[in-house]
Amino acid sequence: MAGKKAGNLNKTTIAELANDKAAVYKIKNAKGDNVYTGAVARGKVQEQIAKHMRGGEEAIPGAKSVQLTQKATVAEARKSAERIIKRDKPKYNE
Repeated sequence: MAGKKAGNLNKTTIAELANDKAAVYKIKNAKGDNVYTGAVARGKVQEQIAKHMRGGEEAIPGAKSVQLTQKATVAEARKSAERIIKRDKPKYNE
């Protein structure tokens, strides 16, 4: 069964995120603005996104929610993340 693809940035939501495919993810602030975009390999989704929570080793200030888009490969996820970063210019991808 596929996991969630979006939700608030908290332990419960992260534990329910789809982890079975590579993915590109957006971390959003309270206004819904994309403040960070990343790509992650299959099986590492929950672990990587947890790092961006407050108190995490790569915490994103003001992070409130996450949006996940699964991809067939990590290479595809990275290409997608590059396009999103170029388009949206997220604050913490600088």
